[in-house]
Amino acid sequence: MQKPDKKGYTEEYVKINGIHQYFLHYPSEQREVILHLHGGPGGSSAQLAYTLRQYWDFCGIVYYDQRGTGKTLTKNKTHPHDITLENLLEDLRQTIIYVKEKYQTDRIILLGHSWGSVLGTQYILRYPNDVIAYIGYGQVVDMLRGEKLGYDELRKSLEEKGAVKGIKKLDALGDYPHGAKNYPKTILRFRKLQIKYGYGVNTKKLMDIVTKSPLFTVKDGFAMWRGQRLNKRLVANLVKYNTWDITDYSVPVYYILGRKDWQTPSVLAAEYFERINTPQKGLYWLEDVGHFPEVDNPEGFCAAVKEIVQIHHGRTSAYLQG
Repeated sequence: MQKPDKKGYTEEYVKINGIHQYFLHYPSEQREVILHLHGGPGGSSAQLAYTLRQYWDFCGIVYYDQRGTGKTLTKNKTHPHDITLENLLEDLRQTIIYVKEKYQTDRIILLGHSWGSVLGTQYILRYPNDVIAYIGYGQVVDMLRGEKLGYDELRKSLEEKGAVKGIKKLDALGDYPHGAKNYPKTILRFRKLQIKYGYGVNTKKLMDIVTKSPLFTVKDGFAMWRGQRLNKRLVANLVKYNTWDITDYSVPVYYILGRKDWQTPSVLAAEYFERINTPQKGLYWLEDVGHFPEVDNPEGFCAAVKEIVQIHHGRTSAYLQG
């Protein structure tokens, strides 16, 4: 079993599905391993990992930069047509095989954030025997319905405050989100309004954490910008994403939800969670937390993940078949 070096982590590039994929490992003596699926699409979470270390003492965690993202993007020549859900699912399948072999374990838990929750959910629906559990945070359920809930909540707040300029900017979006013609561009405009009026991610705080990471380089800064552009096609296709009527899962499912998340509205994820049938499930609420629980409340976020890991301690994916 791999042990951490003096820094507590190791980095490597591995050939996965035809590309050199970047991995960040925080190993542990425990056999349970969390595989983190970052959001975006195109937004690496590897630079956030160092902030969790003081609370994360219960299992190993592996981050990887997906195709078209971060250090994987920097290492490979990537065309927008290569960034598809099918390619990313196959990348993930081969990644799980690699992680199991590296750690000599079958106890893999997927932890998906935002776009990563789309990737993780689709993966467990297709390959339910590959992992022992799935954890979603910033969970996406129905993209259009979620955007409409976020839009209505922001408009309600602006109207109560009499924020005329903000309301005019919302009006300029047209019939959002249903009437959006250029979805990637329009959703970006809406996100900026959410951030400005306190309903989005604190980007200043987030970027401060990212740029102070021991992993961050100037090339990573360029990759963040390039990743947004390369993943536009994938973002455009997300407008159709909807799992509302999919309620049966063969894998235990857990959600960690920020009470103040209006980017992927937690109220919608909680409503959907009540509908799903799984071998085991659990819902964890974090108060005063938005779309990035690991940034807003790292201790509470890690405590929730730790409890889930302990529930499944010693189990393997094979038990799901029995």
